[in-house]
Amino acid sequence: MKHSIKTLLLIPILLLATFNSLSAQENAKSRYYLIGNSLTWDTSPKLLSGDVQWHVDCGVPLPFIYAHPEKPCVKESTLWPTALRDKQYDFISVQPHYGSTLAQDVETISAWMKLQPKAVFVIHSGWAWHTKRADEFASYASPEQMTHSPVYIRALIAELQKLNPGRELRQTLAQNLLASIAEDISANKAPIKNVAELYRDDIHLTHSHGKYLAHNAMRFAMSQPFSQAGFEKLDSEVKKYLDGLLAKLGASASDKTLLTQILSIDKKVDRSSLISKISDTNLKVKLQILLPEIEQAAKLRRSTLLLDAEIKELGGKLICTPTAPQWLYLATSDTATEIFDVPAAIDLYNGNNPLKGKGGKNERVTDDWLKRLSNISTLRKLDLANCAIQGDGLKHISSLKGLRELNLTLTPVNDDALKHLSGLTELRTLGLASTQCTGTGFTHLKSLTKLENVNFHFTPLNDAGLQAISQLPLSGRLWFAHTKFTDQGATHLKNLTQLKRCGIGSADKASSGEAIAALSNLALEDLTLLDNQAN
Repeated sequence: MKHSIKTLLLIPILLLATFNSLSAQENAKSRYYLIGNSLTWDTSPKLLSGDVQWHVDCGVPLPFIYAHPEKPCVKESTLWPTALRDKQYDFISVQPHYGSTLAQDVETISAWMKLQPKAVFVIHSGWAWHTKRADEFASYASPEQMTHSPVYIRALIAELQKLNPGRELRQTLAQNLLASIAEDISANKAPIKNVAELYRDDIHLTHSHGKYLAHNAMRFAMSQPFSQAGFEKLDSEVKKYLDGLLAKLGASASDKTLLTQILSIDKKVDRSSLISKISDTNLKVKLQILLPEIEQAAKLRRSTLLLDAEIKELGGKLICTPTAPQWLYLATSDTATEIFDVPAAIDLYNGNNPLKGKGGKNERVTDDWLKRLSNISTLRKLDLANCAIQGDGLKHISSLKGLRELNLTLTPVNDDALKHLSGLTELRTLGLASTQCTGTGFTHLKSLTKLENVNFHFTPLNDAGLQAISQLPLSGRLWFAHTKFTDQGATHLKNLTQLKRCGIGSADKASSGEAIAALSNLALEDLTLLDNQAN
């Protein structure tokens, strides 16, 4: 009897040992391949489980690696033409980086996907230079050029899904993890004081905590369990914090299904009931707290989609940025989270230039139409170039206090209309080229102390205008070619002590090369001389 009991007790142990052995063997059979630069190397590929190979070339984007595979900087690399020809992989990581365009990245990655039809492709988001990380992560720029931002990564995945329907695409969410740490630092919930503490230089992560985070982000994306192997000497407090952060990655399959429904913009969704079914207690509590914001986000998202359709019909483009708390993107792997996307940039320029005989204005965007934008407080960039606005309609955008870029080029806007911009204190860039502004309207804009770049190309800019403009601490670029100032008016430019770049030119007979004397004591990085100033 005792022998029988011992035998029965041993069976589960033997079964568990057999299961673990089989799991280890199965994991060992899995094949992994990583393509990228040093930000891929910062994920410590050598420490991944299974059959792992890589092609890592320093400081270059994916299209360069595709076109020039011969001499990667990491000598242990298995060149991609050989690797992708000789075997089929289960997971392939690709890492976009500065220097490529969206079209180039899509073409390059799609070519590799065709060579590996069964592989799950992981987009390693990488991260930006630590001095630019926050601004780049929040970027509202159109995703034509590669940036380390959710806007770019989302656009990349969307294009890849269109060209490769049915293929599984994942993310490492590395940039989201760093953004989450930044959120915690702001809330005094992190054991470090600055995200830069995870960087060992301008862009690479530390060999300790930074790489530990990146390595396990890659492991998660490749369906490998988290591991501390190779990172045994970490600060215990920081490691505990990072482990808690990594634990937020990826809700269970059932919870993800519920999350997709909870984050729907359908008016009939009973979100409270769905949240009650979430199995992860911590996630459930967070969702219950977030519920009022989700309900509000759903309303805003429905109106945003209507606006997007209207802007497309006008020939324009709307760019949205994600605004949810980072834990939600980690839990969902950034799927079905568009409910929290808000309008950030609107481009209504139709590409024409009537002054050069190239097409007409965007006649449907008028002063009255600008009422449509009056309540979009999240807007950061508005391009109204060559639209049919006259100037009075700018009063409708006077409430957009977060606006940073405004382009009024090729419109008949005059100095009086600029009074409507006096409250846009976050404005950094103002385009007034080919308008009727003389510059005197800047007397209304004394509160715009963050203004950096102004373009007065081909305007009646005069001496009084230069005097008004020079009262602002412009710190970027001032361009005013083909204008009407004189040598006397140019003397006011000496007050622009923070200016970095300048293009100067006046066709007025009373102006000459002497006008640039006022610039002699400015620490300009770039100076372009035009019109009479070039003589």
